[in-house]
Parts: sequence; C-alpha cells; structure tokens
Amino acid sequence: MRECKKCRVEILDDSSICPLCNSVLEAAGKHPDCTGYPDVKAVSRKLSFIVHLYSFLAIITEAVLIIINYLYFEGVWWSAVSGISILYCFITLKYFLQKNRGYKTVIVAQAAGAVLLVIAADNIVGYRGWSVNYVLPGAILLLEATIAILMIVNASNWQSYMLMQILTILVSLFCVLLWKIQVIKSPILTFIALAVSLCMLLGTMIFGERRAKAELKRRFHV
Repeated sequence: MRECKKCRVEILDDSSICPLCNSVLEAAGKHPDCTGYPDVKAVSRKLSFIVHLYSFLAIITEAVLIIINYLYFEGVWWSAVSGISILYCFITLKYFLQKNRGYKTVIVAQAAGAVLLVIAADNIVGYRGWSVNYVLPGAILLLEATIAILMIVNASNWQSYMLMQILTILVSLFCVLLWKIQVIKSPILTFIALAVSLCMLLGTMIFGERRAKAELKRRFHV
C-alpha cells in the first residue's frame, strides 16, 4: 500500500501514481494523517470480468439460436433480432457501464440504441413501418418525460438539461423530415413529440430567465 504526501491519501491498489494529482506515491506509513483512497481498480476488474462472461455466454447463446432458427426455419430469421439485442446489451456493458460514461450520455445513447434496435427488428420480420411511425416519436416523448423528472430531482442544476431538450427538438424535426419524404406515414405522434419538445424548451426559457440564457450562452457562445 502506498500514499500521496501531497493529497494526504492512502492508495489501496497497486498504483505508483496518485489518481488525484499524478504525483509519485511513497510507501505507506510516512504520513499518519493520510486518509484511505479506495481501490478503484477492483471495481474495474469486476466490470471487466462481467463483460467477458457476458461475451462468452452471448456467443454461445446466439450460436444455439441461429442453429435452431436454421433447423426450424419458417420464413423469418428471428435469430437476427436476438443477435442485435445481444449486441446492444454488450455495447451497453462495454462502452457505457465499464467506461463509466456520464449518465446523460448513457440515457441519450441508450434511447438511440433502443430505437435503432426496434427499427432493425421491424425490417427483419417484414417492414411495416410501426418502428418509425410510433416507436421513434414515442422514444422522444419518453426522453422528454425523463428530462422533466431529472430537472425536478436535480432542481439546483436544472439548466444543465437544456442541451438534451434541444436535442429532442432536432430529432423531432428530423421525424418531420421523414414524414415529408413519406418514410413516416402516420405523423400524429411525430407532431405531438415536436410540440412537447418545443413547449418544454419554451417553458424552460421563460421560467429559467437568466440561468437559462446563461446556459445557452455557455454552450453556444451567443
């Protein structure tokens, strides 16, 4: 065990550099007033083991499902849907949980990944358009509801969610474009999502006043 004389902390793992200030660590015991710093590598090792275990089980499971789908094929390669779902879960574990991304990034990326998964499933089983007509705008509404809850829970820093609100507006406008080029055939939910997104941002701007304007200026330098 080593300690940092600058930060006055003991490092419980085998690091040679302080994770706080990057100073070279000394042997423990020289500074009795040092407080313990957790073994951060232990958590990383556990997550790495979980990812490897999941990868092993996922490959075996998908291989079995492909064989079953091939032997009892009835016109639909449903094993492709399961494969995409397994891949989605792997990406979630590997790049969001193991890499310890910020929760805002995780929320947006998870929502986008889920929508892409559903669209892929819709195409695999025979495209009927329900994924873009209902799931895509429905995901926008769900994301707006999540933003509203986060703003209430984290009331002291509510303005930090304005970027996510702007993102939902942009995605809603993209859905309108899809309607214009006739990819989306039933636009009712799309326009509801756009209206809710605009109202959310407008309400934030009106009630937020200075803090909302300051956040926009900080983000976009306007």
